[in-house]
Amino acid sequence: MNNPFLLFAAIFLLLALVLYAAPGRKLLNFVHYPTAPGDVARLNRYAALRLALPALVNLGCAWAAADRPHLMVPLVFLTPLSVLAVVVWIAAGARRFGA
Repeated sequence: MNNPFLLFAAIFLLLALVLYAAPGRKLLNFVHYPTAPGDVARLNRYAALRLALPALVNLGCAWAAADRPHLMVPLVFLTPLSVLAVVVWIAAGARRFGA
């Protein structure tokens, strides 16, 4: 595969779809679910929508790398940064769903 960003985008979209399609399951390991006992479905849907951000970042990186292949190595660093930002965003937002 010439462009790994398309693969990363597909993986993140698949994760978001799984999280959105199975809202009652406790799939996120960085969220303390006992603090949100009745709102697991709402929390998972909240997280699924935020997981679309790394997919969009990787689609943008794929577009930029297709136009300028010499930027592929610097663009690789945007993937873990976007994932870290989303994890912090979801963990911070999970407090809203607590009792």
